[in-house]
Amino acid sequence: MLYLDNLLQRLKMNTYWSQYVQKTEELYSSRALKFHQGNIDKWIDAMQLCNGMKILEVGCAGGLLCHLLKKQLPDAEITGLDFDLGHIEYAKKKAEELKLPCSFVAGDATELPFESEVFDACYSHTVMNFCDPQKFAGEQYRVLKPGGRMIVMDVYNRGAKPEEWIPTEDCEEKELFDKVWAAASENPNSQIKRYENRPEKYFACLAAQGFQDLSIDAMAVVNYAPDCDNIDGETARAQINDDRITELCSAEKAYRMAPDGISKSEYQTLVDMIHRRYDRRLAQYENGEKSWEFRIATTVLISGRKP
Repeated sequence: MLYLDNLLQRLKMNTYWSQYVQKTEELYSSRALKFHQGNIDKWIDAMQLCNGMKILEVGCAGGLLCHLLKKQLPDAEITGLDFDLGHIEYAKKKAEELKLPCSFVAGDATELPFESEVFDACYSHTVMNFCDPQKFAGEQYRVLKPGGRMIVMDVYNRGAKPEEWIPTEDCEEKELFDKVWAAASENPNSQIKRYENRPEKYFACLAAQGFQDLSIDAMAVVNYAPDCDNIDGETARAQINDDRITELCSAEKAYRMAPDGISKSEYQTLVDMIHRRYDRRLAQYENGEKSWEFRIATTVLISGRKP
């Protein structure tokens, strides 16, 4: 009981990720461009999931992938877990809105609040490098049934500049954005503990925990190409606005961490500039002005079977 009381107390205080790292709406929006109804069957095949399974997502954020899986695998039992209460509340409300009977639980990925040997599959997406890797893999080994699979998904070859929505040319917007983040970087909340996330390290970790039949797959997704003719209008606008949401959320998080980093009027100026830039980009799209920018995200899927 003491452990449960301590865990509940920790969870009551935990909205760190959604407040200071990635807001729930930001994550849900970006994941909706990566995982969608047009490609979910390919993800399901790569993850080796099937109808009737009992499936756990570790680090589900706002629950986007859980929601999609439940639509496609209606007889599967889908549970999403996240340590951030803001993410969990969003996931629950979205599931109710979509009328999808998924379960969402607040909990620690390194101390899963489940009995042993209850799931057929456990998967995660860009989570393992933020947790103690041995505890992360060990807990999933524990809750998996014999024959169950653990799937680790992570972005491969992220590149030197993943924040491609930040303006690169000198301008007032970039100056204010850099100014507020320079101040925010002094706040301990901006310092995220990370673990090494090279795929070969994931293989070694799963093998050390006893997983067998280790395998790798990969999926490449075009997550930004609004000017291309094979991208429909709704998706093109969503791609442009996803960058808007990401930059606005980033500015908001920095300002929350460093309210004295820029003045209130400077922050409002920054927000207005962000909106104007993306309004211009949308207007260019609607007018048929092409810039031909594109981005492709490659995800590796590393999995192992519990004997």
